[in-house]
Amino acid sequence: MKKISRRHFLYCSAGLFCSVLHADAFWPFSVKTGVAAGPADIRGHVFKGDAPQKLWKWSHEGFLYTKLDNKLVMCGICPNRCLLSPGDRSVCRSKVNMDGVLYSLTYGNPCSVNVDPIEKKPLFHFKPRSKAFSIATTGCNFRCLNCQNWEISQAKPHEVRHHELFPADVIQGAQRTGCASIAYTYSEAVTFFEYMIDTEDR
Repeated sequence: MKKISRRHFLYCSAGLFCSVLHADAFWPFSVKTGVAAGPADIRGHVFKGDAPQKLWKWSHEGFLYTKLDNKLVMCGICPNRCLLSPGDRSVCRSKVNMDGVLYSLTYGNPCSVNVDPIEKKPLFHFKPRSKAFSIATTGCNFRCLNCQNWEISQAKPHEVRHHELFPADVIQGAQRTGCASIAYTYSEAVTFFEYMIDTEDR
């Protein structure tokens, strides 16, 4: 019996396997539409009437929004430009319209706080061998199908455990742990814009 290499064996096995099964079983695109399989629309939507009954201590009035007639507000933080009626929650799940005023519900309540090596961040030769104080809150204005942090990015602030860490506390935490920088990470930082800006102003 003739011996074959492992590579040749795997090559032949793969060819046999593909010839037995239908080719479209491995094709990631829909035959009818020519688009990747998955939800028809991943842009998200405004959560109608989903605002809490009352604000909590980690609420802060939004920095970038427009007041419109009939107590409508339009959030200006991201390109979604959520148009919210009183009682509505934004696509990112972090902003709500309370009686004609836009509030962020992710101010001083990060759900993730870690000290990371700076090399973990998508930066090139930025303070090499230093540490970054990394924080994140819930919520994201994207709906990426392969998100590795979906447990927090696709959650509402009250649905996860969080730390109480207001802007001054973030600075103290970074200094206490010897971090040279602060990273707003793990979810989309623009959704906790107010918290981020006030921390940077310290």
